[in-house]
Amino acid sequence: MNPPLLRIRLLGGFRLERDGGAPLAERWSRPSARTLVKLLAIAPGHQLHREQLMGACWPHAELPAALRSLRVALHAARHALEPELPPRAVSSYLTGDGALLRLAPDAVWIDIDHAGSLARQALADGGAHGLAAALEALNGELLPEDPYATWAAPPRERLRQLRDQVRGALSRAQTAPVRGTPGEEAAPPEADAARVRLDWALALDRSGRYGEAIGVLREALASYERQGRRDACVLAAARLAEVLCRSRKGQEALAVLDAHPPGPGTPDEVWAAHRMARSAVLSYTGRYEEALAAARAAQRSAEAARGPDRPVLLARSLAQQTVCLGLSGRSGEATGPAERALAPAEESGDPALLATVLSVLRESARRAGRHRQALEYGRRALALAEQAGRPTATAFERANLAELHLLLGERDDAERLARAAVELAEPFGATALAFALVALARVRHAPDPAGSIRLLDRAERCAEEGGHLQAIDEVRAARAALTGRG
Repeated sequence: MNPPLLRIRLLGGFRLERDGGAPLAERWSRPSARTLVKLLAIAPGHQLHREQLMGACWPHAELPAALRSLRVALHAARHALEPELPPRAVSSYLTGDGALLRLAPDAVWIDIDHAGSLARQALADGGAHGLAAALEALNGELLPEDPYATWAAPPRERLRQLRDQVRGALSRAQTAPVRGTPGEEAAPPEADAARVRLDWALALDRSGRYGEAIGVLREALASYERQGRRDACVLAAARLAEVLCRSRKGQEALAVLDAHPPGPGTPDEVWAAHRMARSAVLSYTGRYEEALAAARAAQRSAEAARGPDRPVLLARSLAQQTVCLGLSGRSGEATGPAERALAPAEESGDPALLATVLSVLRESARRAGRHRQALEYGRRALALAEQAGRPTATAFERANLAELHLLLGERDDAERLARAAVELAEPFGATALAFALVALARVRHAPDPAGSIRLLDRAERCAEEGGHLQAIDEVRAARAALTGRG
C-alpha cells in the first residue's frame, strides 16, 4: 500500500501536509531535524551525502559528534514526517542509500518542483495564460524564516532568475501583436506591458516586497499617463497608494490618489478601487471615521459594478468597514459587514482575500468573547495565508492565534505559535514583527516579566519604524495591561 503523499511547501515559509494518515506534529522536537529536511528539499534530486548534511548543520563539530547529531536529527525528522512509524522501521519519505540520504520521489511533493515544472512548460509553450499561472505558482519568498542561511542562497537565486524569465516571457506574450483579420486593431503593446506590471506588483505586495512593488507600480502608472488612459491611471494609482501607506508614506499615498481622481465616465469598479484605496490609506493614518465613510462609498460602487472584479471589491469594502468600526471603538456594529463579506470573498476564488476576510471575522469574534469561534476563523485564515504565499500575513495570523490560545489557557500552543510568528516575521521587521513580538511578550509575561518587557521595547521600536498606528496602539495596550500603567 502506497503511503499518503507528503507535501513540502517552501515558498512563503516551511510547512508540511499529508494527504491522509496520522496528523503531523506542529512542533519539531529538534530544529536540526527540520533543517535537514529543508536541505534535502532544496537539493538537486532531493538527495545529499551525509557529510554534506553534517557540514551544513554542524560545521564546527568533530566528526564523531557530528555523526551522533546526524543520527539523532534523522530519527527526529523521520518521526516528524511519519508520526506512526514503528521503531526501527524504514521511513516512507526519508530514505538512506549507503552514504546518501534522499526524499522519496514517489511519496514527496515539493512546491518549488511543481512551480518550476509549470514555469518550464509555460516557457516552452509561450502562452500568456500558462505563463501567468506559472508566475503565480512561483510567488512567495523561499524559506523566509532562514534569511541568512548560506545554503538557501543558491536556490533563491535560481528562483529569482526563473521568475524573471517567466515575467519577461509573459510581458512579450501579452504585448505581441494580435494577428487577426485585415484592418483589425491590436491591443496597444505598452498598455499590455503596464497591465503585466500591475499583476506582478500584486504578487510582490503579497510577498511583503513593498519597495519592489512600489517601483513596478510607478512604472505602470507612468506608462498609462503617457498613453492618456485616465481610468487605467486611476486604478494604478489606487494600487500604488495602498502599497505606499504600508511603507509609512501615507501623505504621499493620498497625494497620488488626489492626482488621479475618477471622472464622470469612470466605471463603477474603478470608482470602487479608488475609494477602497482611500479608505485603506486613511485607516493606516488613524482617520478611522473618514476611512469608514470611504469604505461604505466603495461598497456602493462595488454593488453597482458588473465586471469580474465585483466580488473582490465588495468583499474588501465590507471587511474594511469592520476594521474601521473596530478601531474606532464601535465593535458592536462590526460583525455585520464582516459576515456579509464572506460570500463574495469565497466567490472570488482568491485565497489571500478570503484569508483577510476570515482574519477580520476572527477579530470580531474575539472582541465579542467568542474565543472558540475566533480560533476556527483564525485557523482557516492561517491555512489560506500560507497557501497564498503571504509570509507577513501568515506571521500576523500566527500571532493572533497565539493570543487566542493564551486567553483559553492553552499556554503551550500559545508559546509555539508566538515563537513561530516571530521567526517568520524577523526578516520583514517593522509592523509584522511588532505584532509578533507583542504576542510573544503576552505569552511570556507570567514566567518572565522582565523578558516580556524587553520584547515590548523591541516591538515598540519596530512599530514606530513601520509607522503603523494600529501596531503602535497594540504595543501601548499590551504594555499597559502587563505593567499596570495606563
